[in-house]
Amino acid sequence: MNKKLLSLFLAIMMVLSMLAGCSSKSGEDETVEASADTEESSRISMTLTLWIPTSENTTEEAVLAAQDYINSLTQAKFDTAIELHAIPEDEYQDAIDERMAEIAAKKEEEALAEEAAREAAKALKEQDGEAEETETEETETEEDEETFVNELGITVVKYPEVEDTQMDIFLVRGYENYTRYIEEAAIQQLDAELSGTSKILKTYIYPTFLTLANQGGTYAIPNNRPVGEYEYLLVNKELVEKYDYDSENLNVLLKCEDFIKDIGYQNLDGVIPLLDWYNDSGIVYWTADGWSTDRDDFSLLGSKIIATSNYNVKCMPKSVISTPTWTNTMLMMKGLDELGYIGDGTVGEGEKFAVGIVKGTPEILEQYEDEYYVNIHRVPVAQPEDIYGNMFAVSTYSKSLARSMEIITYLNTDNELRTALQYGAEGVHWQIDPENEDTIVALSDDYQMDIYTTGNVYMTYPAYGKTMADWDYAKQQNLDSIVTPYLTFDTYITEENAEMLAELDKLSADIMKQIDGMSAAEFKEAISQFKKDLKDSEVLNAAIDVTDAGYGPCAVYNKYFSEEYPS
Repeated sequence: MNKKLLSLFLAIMMVLSMLAGCSSKSGEDETVEASADTEESSRISMTLTLWIPTSENTTEEAVLAAQDYINSLTQAKFDTAIELHAIPEDEYQDAIDERMAEIAAKKEEEALAEEAAREAAKALKEQDGEAEETETEETETEEDEETFVNELGITVVKYPEVEDTQMDIFLVRGYENYTRYIEEAAIQQLDAELSGTSKILKTYIYPTFLTLANQGGTYAIPNNRPVGEYEYLLVNKELVEKYDYDSENLNVLLKCEDFIKDIGYQNLDGVIPLLDWYNDSGIVYWTADGWSTDRDDFSLLGSKIIATSNYNVKCMPKSVISTPTWTNTMLMMKGLDELGYIGDGTVGEGEKFAVGIVKGTPEILEQYEDEYYVNIHRVPVAQPEDIYGNMFAVSTYSKSLARSMEIITYLNTDNELRTALQYGAEGVHWQIDPENEDTIVALSDDYQMDIYTTGNVYMTYPAYGKTMADWDYAKQQNLDSIVTPYLTFDTYITEENAEMLAELDKLSADIMKQIDGMSAAEFKEAISQFKKDLKDSEVLNAAIDVTDAGYGPCAVYNKYFSEEYPS
């Protein structure tokens, strides 16, 4: 036998043996395949990793205490231990990507070593003139679980160490990362699990969230949470009745103009006719710097998001001067401003307002509903961060997809585990309030998590001193909400149209300067002329061109929508 070949073969086999020792032991592996029934998973003891971001104020000791408490729950229910990796917020994304790269490099090293061993074995056989391969019968043996006697003298299972190339559950943050992990095959598809023993998630997660998580398959479970905020139109009850107005006809700001003028004309002491200056609700300006709803970022190109808007309904921008609600709102505001009937958005002591718009969550109703008629001026609008900002996924390098999904499902449906991950160990970091069993109180501040990053928010307390019932308003908020039409439309700005948008911004600034210098009467008279002049504007026409030859923002959006939602 060729001594050099034999030496090479033995050396490669030694490397393979060392690599195997760093990965898995015989009998400890569980098939990592999507299973519709996680109950069929082998009930051997297993350790999984869970990666989440945390505050820089969270201590290592606090994480270990939380980990021990979490394990007391997961080991009893699933025979699964959790190794908790709580990474400071500003280091989290780098830590995830570095761990992924580290495992991929080790996997590649193993594959190259195995290939080299096969080639060496083949060469060795050819050197010795062997004509036939020797068949070896492989038998799988399952090792008995290792046990030890604890400090109480009780024999308990010793959970296996996490393997060198193991990464299980982690938090995916943002649409860009989500699609990148899917494209790189770094996370596993979960649809089979969602149709099997994890199907209960469909009743705990807001349906739209799961629908939008499906990007050619569902690869992560969004953390259920309240989205956006309302805009409420408030109309003073006392003044409506005193001056004989019908409250049902005062449910839209533009319908309140006569009422506001009437109250202003009365010059009532301590009464602000209109709380603040308001723009047309739902207008989004398309500027050279991106989307904006700020009046100071005015652009002639804008779109209007309304209650029937949705992520799969085209919302094409156009000239705002041709949008009646925009021009009518501007006309009303200029007229009220000239009369001195618009406040600065603040209410002094002993003051009240006749009409105003306030932003917030439904809890705000408790503050205003006794004194004001409350109408929804604008429903909450879910943004990409609400849906894709925090999603639990199972890494391709997981020890077990089925067991990982058990933990994710438990985390989204069980108060005890969810509270443990958010607030830490009971009796160490928090306890039930002795004076109110529906709330918890803090015992320590060395374990701090963002409630949106640790799972379904509705499965734990909103905060210390808050009850689970406090989530009821937020659940209704989700039911009332819509999803922004530009959910996965990243940007309309390209190298080709950047200069065009800059020119459009200059034109927009010039038009707004003219409008600001006009009285209400002058603006009303000028609207038709503005429309006529803008029809001949080369830069505006280029911006709204949606033909194949177009390269402006409307053409970019139109192409995106046609590809994303083909009819």
